[in-house]
Amino acid sequence: PNRAASVLNRCHILLHLLACLLTPAPASSLAFGRPRPLTRHPPPFSPPIQQSGINHRTSTSSAKIILSNSSKIMASSSSSSAEDGSGSTKLPRVDFTKTETVGTTRWMRLETLSYHVSHEEDNNNDEQQQQQQPQTTKVLKWDRAVRTTKQSENSIDAVVILAILQNDPSDPTKDEIVCVKQFRPPVDAYTVELPAGLIDPDEDPASAAAREFHEETGYEGTVVKVMPAGYLSPGLTNESAALVRIEVDMSLENNIQIHNDQMANSKLEGCERERGLEKLLLPRVGLLEALHDMQEKEGVKVFAALYSLALGMSVAESSAGGNA
Repeated sequence: PNRAASVLNRCHILLHLLACLLTPAPASSLAFGRPRPLTRHPPPFSPPIQQSGINHRTSTSSAKIILSNSSKIMASSSSSSAEDGSGSTKLPRVDFTKTETVGTTRWMRLETLSYHVSHEEDNNNDEQQQQQQPQTTKVLKWDRAVRTTKQSENSIDAVVILAILQNDPSDPTKDEIVCVKQFRPPVDAYTVELPAGLIDPDEDPASAAAREFHEETGYEGTVVKVMPAGYLSPGLTNESAALVRIEVDMSLENNIQIHNDQMANSKLEGCERERGLEKLLLPRVGLLEALHDMQEKEGVKVFAALYSLALGMSVAESSAGGNA
């Protein structure tokens, strides 16, 4: 009997060990993907995690990939929101699909724009609650004038030309800036401006500048620099102009005759001639004072870009002690 009991007891032990070998480890027996250290009474044997053919190392990599893909999806979603204007990074913005044309003529068009701005409602919530609320937007209106000749929203409309005549290379005080004087109906006055003009559809800014400069002043010049587009009155219009630097070779016979008024400028268009457009030479040194003098004596109005140039030159002259 004792031997039978001993054999039966051994069978129970063997069955228990076999059950331990066949039973997978519970999730609670894992620490950071590794089998928990053995205790006095060892837990059932736990092989390396093998679920759906992925071990714990592969699972960690997969988690990283999933997190990375999630981040990309979130970034893509944020980018999409920004592109359609709902994201804060793209506000304020104009919705050009809602642009209304109020009126148009041959040269000008009046439009009403719709633009979106961020809008935060003041409901006296605490800061945490306000941060949890989704951002809202509101639509505002703005009127603007647009040239009908404009090719696209970001195209350059016109050129403004800066040409300095070096009458005596050894004496900069004799340098002259080529300007034009003409009657402008919108301000009902004569204006003093830099030569300027619209860019034709088949022209680039350099070509347009050379043509306009010759038409308005009679001088023949060479383009040496074209600046990026600048905006003349962005609160009123999207009109843009590129400032172009032109050099004039005063040894050319044409330029000598034009300069000395020995030859009339035959390139003026009819409307420009009717408005009395004429070339005007002003001193480079002392330009600001010359403009003030014309304003007081003749009542002319000065083109803002020319005034800005004169002010900049005046500052330079003061810094250099009058030898700019």
